[in-house]
Amino acid sequence: MKIIADESIPQVKEAFGSFGKIELCSGREITGEILHDADVLLVRSITTVNETLLKKSSIKFVGTVTIGTDHIDQKYLSSQNISFADAAGCNAFSVAEW
Repeated sequence: MKIIADESIPQVKEAFGSFGKIELCSGREITGEILHDADVLLVRSITTVNETLLKKSSIKFVGTVTIGTDHIDQKYLSSQNISFADAAGCNAFSVAEW
């Protein structure tokens, strides 16, 4: 499995390395060309994930390590049967402690 991940995601290789080959790149430089033979895309909010980015890719899963999702076209992902996950709720404990 080929995984394309934003290089600024902390510990991404440790977290996902056992699932396949990880290629890191700048979130601003993720293009459809880079994704053409990838299975998984892991991003932060800097990367807009939509039809323009994914239309010629083989992506089957998109994950964002952010709680916001306005950079993700979830309707397009759904229409293409691309699974999606976000990090909603990941900071709930910290917020409660504060």
